[in-house]
Amino acid sequence: MNISYNWLKKYIDLSLTADELPAKLTMAGLEVEGIEKTGSIPEGVVTAKILSRNPHENSDHLSVCQVDKGDEVLQIVCGAPNCDAGNIVPLATIGTTFKDGEGTFTIKKGKLRGVESFGMMCSARELGLSNDHDGLLILPADTKIGVPFGELMDSDVVYDCSVTPNRPDWLSHIGVARDIAALLDTKLVMPEVCNADAPIVSGLVTVNDPELCPIYAARIIRGVKVGDSPEWMQKALAAVGIRPISNLVDITNYVMMEMGVPLHAFDIRNLSGEKIIVRRAAEGESIVALDGKKYDLTPENLCICDAEKPVAIAGVMSGEYSGIQPDTTTVVLESAFFDPDSIRMTSRKLGLSSDASYRYERGVDRNAVLAAGRRALQLILEIAGGEYVGCCEVAAPAPEVRTIEADYNRIRGLLGLEVTDSEIEKILTSLGFGMSAPGMFTVPSWRVYDVVGEADLAEEVARIYGLDKLPAVPIRAITDDFKLDGCHVIESLRNQLTGIGLDEIVCGSMIDEKSATADKMFTAEELIRPYNPISLDLGVMRPSLLPGILNTVRHNIARKNLDLALFEIGHVFCKNTEKFPEERDELSIAVTGRIHPERFSAERAVVANFYDLKGIIESLLTTRKVKNFQFRAAEDPRFLKGHCAEVLVNKRVAGVFGEVVPALTKGMRLSTPLFVAMIQLKELLTAEERTLLYDPISQFPSTSRDVAFIAPKELEHRIVVDFIQKAHLPNLERVELFDIFEGEAVGEGRKSMAYSLIFRSAERTLTDDEVNSAHEKLRQKLERGLGVELR
Repeated sequence: MNISYNWLKKYIDLSLTADELPAKLTMAGLEVEGIEKTGSIPEGVVTAKILSRNPHENSDHLSVCQVDKGDEVLQIVCGAPNCDAGNIVPLATIGTTFKDGEGTFTIKKGKLRGVESFGMMCSARELGLSNDHDGLLILPADTKIGVPFGELMDSDVVYDCSVTPNRPDWLSHIGVARDIAALLDTKLVMPEVCNADAPIVSGLVTVNDPELCPIYAARIIRGVKVGDSPEWMQKALAAVGIRPISNLVDITNYVMMEMGVPLHAFDIRNLSGEKIIVRRAAEGESIVALDGKKYDLTPENLCICDAEKPVAIAGVMSGEYSGIQPDTTTVVLESAFFDPDSIRMTSRKLGLSSDASYRYERGVDRNAVLAAGRRALQLILEIAGGEYVGCCEVAAPAPEVRTIEADYNRIRGLLGLEVTDSEIEKILTSLGFGMSAPGMFTVPSWRVYDVVGEADLAEEVARIYGLDKLPAVPIRAITDDFKLDGCHVIESLRNQLTGIGLDEIVCGSMIDEKSATADKMFTAEELIRPYNPISLDLGVMRPSLLPGILNTVRHNIARKNLDLALFEIGHVFCKNTEKFPEERDELSIAVTGRIHPERFSAERAVVANFYDLKGIIESLLTTRKVKNFQFRAAEDPRFLKGHCAEVLVNKRVAGVFGEVVPALTKGMRLSTPLFVAMIQLKELLTAEERTLLYDPISQFPSTSRDVAFIAPKELEHRIVVDFIQKAHLPNLERVELFDIFEGEAVGEGRKSMAYSLIFRSAERTLTDDEVNSAHEKLRQKLERGLGVELR
């Protein structure tokens, strides 16, 4: 919200300078984020009169002028077409410094095509007064020469204020001025409104849904003349960032910025039947709004209609042809109150926002609606002329005024301030709170959205009395074990992953639909779509972390960062609750490139493969002391067949990993395969932990035996290992697969597998007979139990 210092001065006697006011506003809760000075003329620009104009001997468009600046006559070379003798213009003398974007430039003595020039005559754009650069700024003929030009201009200071959603009254100059008046203990002067009466035009306005539109007023002004608004109004609007259009449109915008109530002026010729009907849109209706776009409406949308069709989306934007035209002579001035929730919903669903909707969805002052209409009427009659010939007001009963009983001692206790009863009453009444009796306060209409109890009154007292006067009170903090905090679990997981050697990435929760459905686990119907996305590229909630980590890999590969080991922990969303919960947490891991680029020789060239990613997951599960986990081959459309496996925790699928299919890596220019794991955090974080027992390292040597056999090609390594472990061979320490072979030598559909069995005792050195006996028993069990052919 832009607030003009000069505009504020119309309603209060400002004893603070433009530089002092921001600190006062910020301490009162209205944070000033930026300050811009407008109409500020650089020192060194003075008024001067052109005495003569002669053509430049070396140029067909330059002129050599003699210019009187009061105390001396200077020679100026100028290219403007209107540098005629007798004109009074602004002259930038030598040494004058102008702003040029983020930098500056200084006027110096110079030569133009061989002729000396001792300054620069200025256009309006060069002085920052307008965009007019067609010629010099010509001043009135009676302007005194030699006067600093800045003294003739009305400079202004505009504050860019951050308005919190609970203070819609600050979206107007009067709302801000009201608080400043309380801060400075001065009087607030309200603008003049038209109190003239006009005949009631029955049937002009019909409100079909008074819950969504409890107040609607229409005033007819005939004989208006559309033209430019006066200079003072154009300057005021331009200062706060609104482009002047025409007097009638400018008046509605001016009153909106002044009183915080959006208004609209209809050309009565565009109202079929000369009627206004406030109703919900019918199914299938649409409207082309002022932005030129067509919007399909539903019965959830409140509309302003004529006898045939919608002419405006209530509280949001008017129709393309409903507004003021250059030949408009009779207008219908609208001032209304619309339900904030209805406007907010309509604005979000249509993806349409405006200055009007910004105010209506936060809550307009209901009691100011009719006054704002009469204020605009006053300005129309003064500026555009015409005659006030009719009106129609429809108003539902006003809601009951909220009354709050306040205990002054309680307020002092909340604030820690020794503020007197009279000071409390003075502050609250200066802010517009009514006082029916000591301690009984009625909430003004512009504060009904946020003042509901005694604590809110205490806050108002603190704002005006001075937040800087609140005492510093030591806080006795109650500490608790961080491990009881829910984020500790995630933080612990994050530390474990970085400890393994992975780098964390963070991607946004909003992605585009194409990226979301590239993950073949999800269809477009299963995506969750916000009503009002930031853009089409951020139009859906991510259903998994896969699109984000793929984009991150693509970004890094494009910048020649080829060795990647990444992970992300994040929230994901799915509309199909039969497949996944609507919201869940997920872990993604991606590995590609070299595993140890920091090493040398052959080790440095080793690239990541499927088993490296499996090892990372095993390390994570082991670090987290997960009791029961295993891996099994799987098929997933996101991963290559035969290069994909599932992670099972407590016999439930916790995730899947493998080599990403080419369709998902297309265009990445990968030089090595990309391996990705997708793990559901719920299964990982709720897994039963194993108990760690101390097992001393054996002081005795180990011995090993090998066993090899020919097995069906489908036989999985996991099944063999499980079988050997269930054989409970005495002193068997571990089992290692060291060879797999397929080929003509073993036959089609078969493979050769070779394992090394390591035996060790914690109590003594094992004998060959003991190890050989165990080894032979295992060979027999493998042949009988798995049906393999021993070699």
